[in-house]
Amino acid sequence: MSLVEGWEGILSALEIQRKKYGGTSIGDSVGLAVTGKGFRFPDDATARSIAANFEQSVESILDRRDLIEAVQDHLERTFSQDGASEKYLEVARSSVEALWQLNESALHYAERYIKKIELARKSKMQEEEAAEEDAARAARSIK
Repeated sequence: MSLVEGWEGILSALEIQRKKYGGTSIGDSVGLAVTGKGFRFPDDATARSIAANFEQSVESILDRRDLIEAVQDHLERTFSQDGASEKYLEVARSSVEALWQLNESALHYAERYIKKIELARKSKMQEEEAAEEDAARAARSIK
């Protein structure tokens, strides 16, 4: 299972949407989505679809975490007492630890992005509801 498996498609889809509907780069857009600046979702269904892709990525990242932790467990076993083996083992441990940290970073990124998409969706829904209420109030006042 590749560490970047699944991300390529998500980032590509986001970039296509950004080019189609405008906004800033994907990295900048995450922070700006809630404030109404930058990346905009054309509709609720697209926002839900992008969030669902990130949710699938979270599942994949969690599966990858299990694999990495299994490797870490195996590396805790004693292989050989000679100095060369111990050095190779230490290099392997530090490499797998770096992989685990990268995976955790990807997990936190995906979870934050899902939250930001949901906040943007809720904010948009509240704006639409307020606009509908204002329109209804205006219509009542004309009568």
